[in-house]
Amino acid sequence: MSACIGAVIGIIVGIFYAVTFGIILSSIPSASSSATVIPSVFGLFLGIGAIIVVPIMAFVGGLIQGAIIALVYNFLAPRIGGIKVQFKEDNPTIST
Repeated sequence: MSACIGAVIGIIVGIFYAVTFGIILSSIPSASSSATVIPSVFGLFLGIGAIIVVPIMAFVGGLIQGAIIALVYNFLAPRIGGIKVQFKEDNPTIST
């Protein structure tokens, strides 16, 4: 679950990075018209890369984080006492 949440947050952050890099790299002034194409194309590839790579990295990070938290909890729960749940039966007999 934490991996999926990380991926959703990664998509949002990736879109933010793509827009930010696109604005920054498209506003770079250049002396010649051929040099103007290079920052804008670089910004395009960097933006697409951010939208693809950041969610994948966030998914993997969330997966590793969830696994570490599960291992630590499973190690500490028996020593601390864990969570105890009791269920109360309302009517144990079946009447038809």
